[in-house]
Amino acid sequence: MTHENERFEAEGQREEGSGSSAEDMLEAERDFGFARVYTVELKYKERPDFSRERLYEKMQLYTGTVDRPEEQKLSDNLLVWEPSEKTETDMLHFFHLNYPVKFADGEMPAQTSLMPTPNRPASEYETAVQQAWHWPEAGAVLEECRYSIRLIDMMASGLEPKERLRLVTGALRAVLETVPCDAVYFRESDKLLEPGDYLTAIEAGGILYGAMNLRFFNVEGTGSERSEMLMDTVGLAALGVPDVQCHFFDLEPNEVAQQLTNLGYYLFDCGDVIKDGETFGPTEEVRWRCEHQYALAGPHRIVLDVDPGQPYYAGRQSAPTVD
Repeated sequence: MTHENERFEAEGQREEGSGSSAEDMLEAERDFGFARVYTVELKYKERPDFSRERLYEKMQLYTGTVDRPEEQKLSDNLLVWEPSEKTETDMLHFFHLNYPVKFADGEMPAQTSLMPTPNRPASEYETAVQQAWHWPEAGAVLEECRYSIRLIDMMASGLEPKERLRLVTGALRAVLETVPCDAVYFRESDKLLEPGDYLTAIEAGGILYGAMNLRFFNVEGTGSERSEMLMDTVGLAALGVPDVQCHFFDLEPNEVAQQLTNLGYYLFDCGDVIKDGETFGPTEEVRWRCEHQYALAGPHRIVLDVDPGQPYYAGRQSAPTVD
């Protein structure tokens, strides 16, 4: 299996010129589920219009270095490129000087871009709507949206996962507070969010509220008479740590959800530190065995599979049918 440490080792070899091919590295990243470019879509019912000066101020506020002396000019923390002539396809490109990324020939600041993009119909977000337990109105809101803005990061994949997500979160917060939208879509986690709920969660410290999507499936077609379920996260592998999954019988879904959420945050905070065969669980008496596997439900990526033990573990299915 491809683990986080192996991915970063491959990237380090490339930067040091050890001969590891770019094609091999990219293939390893795809196998893991890593996203070289991170994408968030902002959906609007009405055409968005905003003050660039206010956006720059917010971007400086949320992506600047918080421990700089107060007298340090914020403009030293941010460079902005914009086209010389405004058009319908204007793009803003930000160089975040407080997020340097090391390369073989030096450092380059991580970057984000903000650009209008053709609006996609609600039907293209079907899987996200199906899993939007936290926002029942998501589908109806998408049906009314006619405009989209895309926020992406660039040259940022070499950042540590927490640093990279902190940058994306800060940039997204700046945009949301400048030109509020009607729906937010995290492509890497396939998650739709109500913008106000997202901002509230971020302010409360829920850094993974958008970046990690906890999904629930009923498993059918296996011939079992028991209640068979699959729960997983999607979005963590895109940042460089494994997602988590549990394929189980008869357990209370809310209890499994809490454990997988806790495990997801643990991996995001500490990295891919749980080795195959080690355990994780709610108490010292109740421990669930962990093992790296490929995900049962797409997209293709590495997950840390959690075995709650007999009689609850449903095992690995070759091709489960989920709905």
